[in-house]
Amino acid sequence: MKRFLSLLMAIVMLSMCFGLVACDDGERKILINGENLAEYTVVIPEGCDTITQYASENFIFLVKEALGIELPVVTDATSPTEKEILIGETNRPESKTAVELKNGEYLLFTSGEKIVMKGYGIYVGGACGDFVNIHIKPKLNTNSNKIKIDSLPDKPVACEFKFTSSYKNVILMIGDGMGKQHIKMAEVNGLGEFVGRSFPYNGSVTTASLSVLEEEIGWTDSAAAATAMATGHKTYNAYLGLDGNGDTLLNVRELARSKGAKTAVVTTDVITGGTPAGFLCHHNNRRDTEILQSQIDEIIANNGIDYIKGSVGNDLTKETKSALETISAEDSQFFIMIEEAYIDKYSEAHEYINTINAVKRFNDSIIYAAEFVLCHPDTALIVTADHETGQLTPNLNMGSKYEFKTYHHTNLNVSVFAMGPGTEIFNGTTVDNTDIAKFTALAYSNEAFGDSKDY
Repeated sequence: MKRFLSLLMAIVMLSMCFGLVACDDGERKILINGENLAEYTVVIPEGCDTITQYASENFIFLVKEALGIELPVVTDATSPTEKEILIGETNRPESKTAVELKNGEYLLFTSGEKIVMKGYGIYVGGACGDFVNIHIKPKLNTNSNKIKIDSLPDKPVACEFKFTSSYKNVILMIGDGMGKQHIKMAEVNGLGEFVGRSFPYNGSVTTASLSVLEEEIGWTDSAAAATAMATGHKTYNAYLGLDGNGDTLLNVRELARSKGAKTAVVTTDVITGGTPAGFLCHHNNRRDTEILQSQIDEIIANNGIDYIKGSVGNDLTKETKSALETISAEDSQFFIMIEEAYIDKYSEAHEYINTINAVKRFNDSIIYAAEFVLCHPDTALIVTADHETGQLTPNLNMGSKYEFKTYHHTNLNVSVFAMGPGTEIFNGTTVDNTDIAKFTALAYSNEAFGDSKDY
């Protein structure tokens, strides 16, 4: 036996020396033009904009998940070091270029031992994502513990960001009550440009429920609208996860789960609110809180959802980040619905400043999600609303002033902003809210989801 073990060890050693088995001379190293990536520091501008901040956070998470490397991050107020990854408009001389970028473009290049990542608007995240997904990941399938990356340009040349040909994940973000004028009011009152406007695709969405179509009432409620976006079926106001006959409908979260995907629901509302419950429950009255909570408790007890959080308040972006990192870990397939509920609540109360702040809070979480998607290009991001609230109207005689015309929901079309594979179907057109569910279901291999009717 000893002679056999000795012979086996000799064979292994010879195999290693001749390259048949990877020699273990230490941990795996990713060499960028000969320099170990693990020795780099991420540098962002001191007091940088939210886009750059969230791009860097997503980049650090991506590098850790995909490459197993935890990179430190500092601001450019610190003294320069030799090996730096410069994200955004830092004060380092390597970040200064004369290249003018267009929407959808980024810069990714090396300058000595510096790696420079810049982009037009949100597309700084495109540079971060493509650094890992295009230049490093394809070379990971090797037995060598020294992976040499020499494909990065050595001078600034504009690159067009491209998503993958198909999508396997969906992020659906719903601004409850957020009409087109709500966005404009926030923009002229301190928001600047709503981030969805920089997405490659945008259009409009019809929101009528069966209650509206059958002329029982003039507007949808959140329960019926959420059910339409979750199941692809119209239903009556107050119904959750049921069709007009009261029959149970499969929703996209349940579909994704049945296919092995991880799922999440995050909202600033209580978890039994109309929108989250539309992706969680099946009941004919949204006001039966105890019944809805018991259904949600059962889902949680049966491990039917991977991340669920209601009443997140001002922590919507924090919870968006936490949820996305949880459900995307280990390259898992996923579905998530994220809701900002207080645009609706404040609009119903005609609270203008609070309404504006709710749109700003929602916009912040969208920025984070957009940077995540640019680092995960097989993910589709859809930003929309369930309905408009308050018939918000600009007062043409008062500059940036707006006024609500009613205290309830309306039947006005709402906006949809989209980025990611396949989302061009939302561009420059008007779709129905049931079409959002049908699009989402395609990620989980269901081509016949929802109602076959065109509304």
